[in-house]
Amino acid sequence: MTNGGNASAPVDRRKHGRLRKELPVHVRLDQAGKRHDATIVNIGAGGVLLQTELAVATNDQLTIEIDLAGETKPIAVYGTVVRNDARGVGIAFVRISEITSDLIAYLIRKWEREGAPQG
Repeated sequence: MTNGGNASAPVDRRKHGRLRKELPVHVRLDQAGKRHDATIVNIGAGGVLLQTELAVATNDQLTIEIDLAGETKPIAVYGTVVRNDARGVGIAFVRISEITSDLIAYLIRKWEREGAPQG
């Protein structure tokens, strides 16, 4: 696979494909901590790219809370910051339950059917 001759293009090391989907969420740096606004920019089975004003560093652990229509409580997904740069905050999912993993896979398939682009 070529990077189009651009030697400075980032190398994609992801194990899972991503889908471009903007989705408002909240993040917390600890369970009892304050909720901060964030937006998912893209999502895959293994993680997300977020836009947020929250100051985070590589290896920080955080909780992403996804509010879904019809659900009384947000879906909580735990992750580790793997990068924080001009593109956003890259989060790798950790301690993800099978139910939450299945739900994320379902949402990704649903958004693909609705026409969300790969990203």
